[in-house]
Amino acid sequence: ALDDDAKLTEPLGVQLAEFPLEPMTAKLLLSSGDVGCSEEALTVAAMLSVPHIFLPDSLSDEKSARRHYAVKEGDHLTFLNVHNAFEASHRSSQWSQARSVNHKAMKRACDMRKQLLNYITKLGIPVVSCGRDSKVLHRCLAGAFFANAAKLEPDGSYRTIRGQEKVGVHPFSVLHQHPTPWVVFNEMVVTTKPYLLGVSMTEPTWLTELAPHFYAFKDSDADRPSKSARTR
Repeated sequence: ALDDDAKLTEPLGVQLAEFPLEPMTAKLLLSSGDVGCSEEALTVAAMLSVPHIFLPDSLSDEKSARRHYAVKEGDHLTFLNVHNAFEASHRSSQWSQARSVNHKAMKRACDMRKQLLNYITKLGIPVVSCGRDSKVLHRCLAGAFFANAAKLEPDGSYRTIRGQEKVGVHPFSVLHQHPTPWVVFNEMVVTTKPYLLGVSMTEPTWLTELAPHFYAFKDSDADRPSKSARTR
C-alpha cells in the first residue's frame, strides 16, 4: 500500500485514502486485524490524530499521565494506557485535571476512535485485542511506520534510516531519557534542532521481515543497515 517513498499505491492505497488519517497511521489500522491488535491500533490511531494531549507539567510530577502511565516501550503504548485510564474514569474532567491531560483533546480522541471503528467495520477488518502481548502491537507499528525508523548513535542521538538525518527524541517523549537501540516514529519536528515525536521501540529484524523491499541488512550484522538499504 506504501511504496519506498511511503506514497500510496494500488489497490490498498485507495483504502488508505478513505481514512481521515496520515497514510502510515491508516496502514496501521488496515493491517491490525490480521495480526490481532485492531482494538489497540484503533486507540493509538485516535490518540495520534489529536494534538496536545498532555498539558505542561513539572518533571517531578509523578501524578501526571505522561509519567504515571509511561512505559519503557515508548509513546504509543503510553497513549494506549492514558486512553484506557480516561475511559475507566468515565471521561472525568477531574481525572484530566489531576493527571495534567487536555480534557477536550481526550474527548476528541474518543470520538475519533468511534469514527475509526465504523471505518474498519465497513471494511470487514476484525476487531480483536492482543491483550497484554504488546509485542504484537509493536510489530504492527513497525510494519506501518517502517519508513520512519531510526538507529541510536554512540553519542546518544539517533540517525534516521531514510535520509540519514541526525535527530534527537523530543523531550515530550517517554523515550527522551530512556533510549532504545532502534525506534519508529510518527513525525519529525524542528525547533532548535530536529526532534522525533510519537516514538516507540522496534527491532531491526521486524523491519526487514515486514518491509523487505525497503530494508536490507548484512547477515553478519543484523543491527546495522547495509549499503543496499534504501534510504531515500
